[in-house]
Amino acid sequence: MTWSTLHRGFWRREKTSKGDRPFDRPIVFVHIPKTAGTSFFRYLESNIPAACIAPPFLGDLNKIQISDASKKLFWGHFRFIDIYRKLPDAMYVTFLRDPLARSYSQYNSWHDPRNFPSDDPWRKVMTPDEIDDVEFAQSVNFEEFVTSPRQRFVDQLKDVQTYMLSSEEPGSPQFLRSAKENLGKLTFFGLVEEFDRSIQKLQQLVPDFGPYRLSRDRENRSREEEMSLSRKGRERLLEMIHNDSHLYRYAVGLF
Repeated sequence: MTWSTLHRGFWRREKTSKGDRPFDRPIVFVHIPKTAGTSFFRYLESNIPAACIAPPFLGDLNKIQISDASKKLFWGHFRFIDIYRKLPDAMYVTFLRDPLARSYSQYNSWHDPRNFPSDDPWRKVMTPDEIDDVEFAQSVNFEEFVTSPRQRFVDQLKDVQTYMLSSEEPGSPQFLRSAKENLGKLTFFGLVEEFDRSIQKLQQLVPDFGPYRLSRDRENRSREEEMSLSRKGRERLLEMIHNDSHLYRYAVGLF
């Protein structure tokens, strides 16, 4: 296998008695739910040898082989701070999305039974109550999803992007500020609404990464439907995504 020299020391070659050997900063993809993460992961996957990709994160950081030096890509729905404590020198990447659109996409994902088949690996680690929530979401409309008292529905909507990037817990005075500061620690972040430009920016950092060629049938796209909420529902959703809205506007300014 030939390893290329990549920008900013991400991958570099060094001669040893055994020939060329890669020394690198691994990529850590903080996959915020419903921010084009499936498409972005498959793009990363297409540019990194399969043997160098760690197992998917399914709730336990101890099972994704962090100590394995051969792994060059770690990915999953982990919080930035949780994995940063274990891999402080890695190359961190993520995507953000308009919070209203992300919320609707989250509903669509849970609402569509095709996204939660019987062989989904998450079923093996989910509790019966968690599975019941997902299956219940398949029977309700967006208004009912947003206004439901079910805690897991709230957890899937309330400031998800801020929570994933912040080092502080919700309710802390530094919750939003911490997320903004950590955004600045990332090597790269993209915006779903500027997906093509985002990939181009990443290619400037890692020139050997190829163009995005993922076919639509391999993209995990939500169904294109009109997002409809009553005044009450919209007010509730805007309240739940208050910090995410501030974080997203900040990210757009940086981008």
